[in-house]
Amino acid sequence: MTPTLFKIRNYLHLPLIFIFSFIIISLFYIDRSAKEDKKLFTKHAVTISDNIWAMDKTGVEVYLQLALETDTFRNLHVSIPGEDSFLQINAPPLTGLSHLLFNFNLIGMKHHSEPIFHENLIIGNLSGDKYVRIIFPLANILIFMLFALLLFAFMSYQAASKKYLAEQVQERTVNLLQSERRFHDLVNLLPEMVLETDLEGEILYANKGAQEHLGLTLHQNKNQCFFDIITESDREEAEQEFKNSLTGKPSGLLEFRATDVNNCLFPVLIHFSAIFKADQVTGARMVAIDVSQRRKMEEQLHRDQKMKAIGLMAGGVAHDLNNILSGIISYPEFLLLDLDKNNHMRPPLEAIRQSGLDAAEVVSDLLTVARGVATNTEVVDLNDIIANYLSTPDFRDLADKNREITISSTLSETLPYVHCSPIHIRKCLMNLILNGLEAIDGKGSISINSRTYDSSNNTTETSDTKMTTFNQRPKAGHYSMIVVSDSGAGISTEEIGHIFEPFYTKKVMGRSGTGLGLAVVWNTILDHNGAIHVISSKEGTTFELFFPIATKAIPIAQKKTDWRTLMGQGETILAVDDEERQRDIAEKLLTSLGYIVVTASSGEEAVDYIQDNNVDLVVLDMIMPPGQNGRDTYEQILQFHPEQKAIIASGFAEDDVVRETLDMGANLFVAKPYTLEQLGSAIHTTLQS
Repeated sequence: MTPTLFKIRNYLHLPLIFIFSFIIISLFYIDRSAKEDKKLFTKHAVTISDNIWAMDKTGVEVYLQLALETDTFRNLHVSIPGEDSFLQINAPPLTGLSHLLFNFNLIGMKHHSEPIFHENLIIGNLSGDKYVRIIFPLANILIFMLFALLLFAFMSYQAASKKYLAEQVQERTVNLLQSERRFHDLVNLLPEMVLETDLEGEILYANKGAQEHLGLTLHQNKNQCFFDIITESDREEAEQEFKNSLTGKPSGLLEFRATDVNNCLFPVLIHFSAIFKADQVTGARMVAIDVSQRRKMEEQLHRDQKMKAIGLMAGGVAHDLNNILSGIISYPEFLLLDLDKNNHMRPPLEAIRQSGLDAAEVVSDLLTVARGVATNTEVVDLNDIIANYLSTPDFRDLADKNREITISSTLSETLPYVHCSPIHIRKCLMNLILNGLEAIDGKGSISINSRTYDSSNNTTETSDTKMTTFNQRPKAGHYSMIVVSDSGAGISTEEIGHIFEPFYTKKVMGRSGTGLGLAVVWNTILDHNGAIHVISSKEGTTFELFFPIATKAIPIAQKKTDWRTLMGQGETILAVDDEERQRDIAEKLLTSLGYIVVTASSGEEAVDYIQDNNVDLVVLDMIMPPGQNGRDTYEQILQFHPEQKAIIASGFAEDDVVRETLDMGANLFVAKPYTLEQLGSAIHTTLQS
């Protein structure tokens, strides 16, 4: 704040005092001028009295003409008894500034009249109009007062400035000490490392972050050299940039590798600048930024983008494959319905059907990678999923083929329920067990555990530098966990960041499956809003899967039903699909189940049919180019039949469009290629609801 601004509030009353003083002085001057004019006019009347008595008109005229010019009268008039116009004298009109001021009434006019006496007898009367030029003296008074005011203000300003400067010197001295202390506090709070060195690179100053991160201890007699913290391969370049900064050459953010307090390498960006004192370079100042976390984030982003690109490609391929596999699965199923159990064609047809189902599982994995979980979710106990899988023929077959590997399980008795897709959780478990079996060469062990996790009092970090980790930290909350550990050779630091990428594998071809196993695990975890943590060393690898627990929900017991119990009662079903083969399959399956089937090749055709006809249920495909999709079709159907039941049957994953359709009122989602039992069960459940 300047001295004027600092003191201006102390002088806000001066304009009022100035105006009041000017008014008082002006009134006093005007009153005094009026009295002087009155006195002067009386004097004029006395002066011409003798000449009037002597009837000396010429003498009177000469005197009054002089008075007219001297005292700024506009006119003077003399009257005597018997003659009202004894003498009349007029001044010439005003010109210039006086004329302009007169027109604006800034020069006034005052009438004077005074009797003329001679030896106490009234012998006439003197009258006249006088110009009142009060504006000019008042202006002079105003100028003088303004000058006095400015002089007073200047003297006050000088006095205030002197006091203000003294206060500022004292305040700035205090502020300088506080700023220096604040600067050091702020520098120590910076996440970046700040260093100062002499001309040889010896560290003279390091903020708290640099001391803790680099393990620096500064002493008066012996300090560490900056170049010692840079790796040997980057040291020459760092020395060159250091020397360049001492010459005043600008330095950008340059990346080097440095060693931290634990003697571990980390990437660091360093900016060099020279330190000047009295125009002399005395050393260098450096700002160093640890970018190890940024590099991890960039790698994660690159991985996500790569998986997204692969997922988009896989999704398109999977959609077409599912439509093709529908025929491979469904047509053998039709033939098997009419064949005796001992027919010699039954085994090859069952083999064809099973091959189609196996291929559909691979396609399902592709869909999981592409768009996420493609089935309805349920409230389940993870222990049941683990126990059910360990009792399946598939698992027993794996165990028989790997007798040297011991597989054990320890399940928590108080594991909370989770809301999930059981088939995908089972796939995660199966893929992790397969991964463990392939990682073990010879004898070994695999353990499967379940337990709870509370983010408020647990941690998934490890400080053991001999271990490599992949840590996707779970959000705050409570989780049920599946933990799969193996005693294999472990995963290297270079590989652990890529294990969840589709088709990434370094295992033996022919033994490692499709290369989608861990990608399915990754996408399933993401779709369930969970997290995954991997710890690996030479002693083995542990996968920890976190699933958010379900609240206010109980599991629904699921039982497998025979398709013969799912027969219809002649209900009418509209099957909508843009592919002729799919319509033929749907018609045959539904007819065999006892339903009346109507087919439509597009969404528009289905809407036209629904306008004039009632159906009990609509089996609706989602993607039907080039016409409208299943969601828009169902939306239009609801305009004619608001309570219309529908099942979504699609070869694509359950994406946002499918979820929107389910939210609109569609009952269930059935993934293509579907079997007789799957479609029949879905229709039966929907019609009974």
